[in-house]
Amino acid sequence: MNITKTEALVLQQLASAAGSELYGLEMVNASDGTLKMGSIYVILDRLHRKGFVESRREELPPDAQRPPRRLYKISGTGARVLHAYEALQTAYAEGLTGAF
Repeated sequence: MNITKTEALVLQQLASAAGSELYGLEMVNASDGTLKMGSIYVILDRLHRKGFVESRREELPPDAQRPPRRLYKISGTGARVLHAYEALQTAYAEGLTGAF
C-alpha cells in the first residue's frame, strides 16, 4: 500500500517514539514546521483507517482542567510499511547516484 511523504513523516515520528504514544500537537511541534495543525489529524485519521496507527483517548482524573487528548502509536503494519517505504527511498536515491 502506498503512503505519501507526509504520512511517512508521521509514521517516522511515531516509530522514533519507541513504543510511546504521541498526540497530534507533539508531532506538529517536533516537525519543525513540516506538519501543520490543520492537517495532522486528517493524516492521523487516514493512517488509522489504513491500519498503520493505533489510537486511544487519554484517561484523565475527573477534576482535570482540560479535555482528554487522543494518543497515537505506530502499529506493526505501519512499522512494516514504513520500513518498506524507507527501503524504496534508499534504493531510488542509490539508483540516481549510480551506487548500485
